[in-house]
Amino acid sequence: MRLLCVNPPRVAGFAVVREERFEHKDIGSVYPPLSLLYCAAVAEREGHQARLLDCNGRDLGADAAAAEMDAFKPDAVLVRLGFDTQEPDLELLRLAKARGAATFARCKIVGDVPWLVEQVMQAHPFVDAFFLDEPECLLAAALKALKEGGLAGLVQAPGLILNTPAGLRRTADAGTMPPPDELPLPAYHLLPDLKPYHTGVMAAPFTVVQTSRGCPYTCSFCSFGKLPWRTRKVEEVIKELVWLKTAFGVHRILFFDDVLTLDPRRTEKMMQGMLDAKLDLEWVCCTRANNVSLELLRLMRRAGCREIAFGIESGSDAVLQDTTKGVSKDQIRQAAKWCHQVGILFYGLAIIGLPGEDARSVQDTIDFINEIEPFYTQFGFCTPFPNTDTYDWFKSRGLLKTEDWSQYFPLAERPVIRTVALDEGALVRLRKKLYWAVLLKPGKLLRAVKPLDWRHNWRGLKKVAGRVALLAKGGPVR
Repeated sequence: MRLLCVNPPRVAGFAVVREERFEHKDIGSVYPPLSLLYCAAVAEREGHQARLLDCNGRDLGADAAAAEMDAFKPDAVLVRLGFDTQEPDLELLRLAKARGAATFARCKIVGDVPWLVEQVMQAHPFVDAFFLDEPECLLAAALKALKEGGLAGLVQAPGLILNTPAGLRRTADAGTMPPPDELPLPAYHLLPDLKPYHTGVMAAPFTVVQTSRGCPYTCSFCSFGKLPWRTRKVEEVIKELVWLKTAFGVHRILFFDDVLTLDPRRTEKMMQGMLDAKLDLEWVCCTRANNVSLELLRLMRRAGCREIAFGIESGSDAVLQDTTKGVSKDQIRQAAKWCHQVGILFYGLAIIGLPGEDARSVQDTIDFINEIEPFYTQFGFCTPFPNTDTYDWFKSRGLLKTEDWSQYFPLAERPVIRTVALDEGALVRLRKKLYWAVLLKPGKLLRAVKPLDWRHNWRGLKKVAGRVALLAKGGPVR
């Protein structure tokens, strides 16, 4: 079988992240398509031919994907979707179907909502199969069934919903996904190079690595929580890091776990393994303020940690409690203090418009951010994806502005909701107030200056100026 994995083009000029733990447009970062790299590696392991075209990473259009299909003549084409970009992303499968290929799609948020996945499949009959869980774990069986029985044979593969002549059909439940260590190493050899990939902090050559999958926490606003936590063996993670450095020249890493430090002892072992291997990598991660200690952060800094993103969400105790996040402001204060102490950049993530938000709670957030002083804070509007508890909350109260999923972009300039106390216009004004409060605080700007590092100062100045310009003209901002 010939499998073509395609990461669709950028949308409206935005790079898009299409992974199991992030499925929407982004600003300032371009990630390699990790899930598709795993899928291609699985296909090769099973004896199939695989190619991967990253239109998003290389900023190519749909015409490049069509040309690749014409040249490779794939038996099957696999595309991952962003939730807010699903319509333009699906157009690639229309092109594939017109060329006679079997078509596979995956979007976690869509797949979590039975009525929504059925709606998507019915509206797009050129999609033959939709993966209801991680495609890299289900692909081998799907390709085997396709090879042996054609499209009709896909009923034998678990974890799919199919477009059939008789209508939609769900195949057998796939059950719990296997341990991530059962997957082969991602097929980086199918990418021309890693030059397109970067974040706001990490420059090329850069890539993303997952040491675990899933998150057991129950944050009401999160599309990617409430999942079993499945870990890789620390030894396998270290082997992958050594391989990435020696084979592909990678020096900078984003650990793409939901909560890297969920098990502190495992994290300590991983940090020590990185030190023992003398990897000398720079890396960033996301975790929770209640899952770190001063000793662990010191070890992480020694092992190359440059930045940690913590979910602050809100400075209001009442709003924070209603998110069921399970992290207190005191725990965030302590984690912030420790990051400042050990020299790790603390990146704050906050949400505007959560249930219960009003002008007073927004001011509480401003006060709290200014107290703990992250090096930067991102303010996104509450975006109630349909697989979250917040969706039900806003829907039941008539507070959703739209269910046009293309507008469900957390970094957009306007929200898709209002709260009981704040209409859309008030939320927009208050979000700007938050950004102005953290971007143009003179004392903070002065403390960020490094007298002997002009490159650091120049990069910082450009970032602040760019965000100020975006705010001034009312565009999306991160």
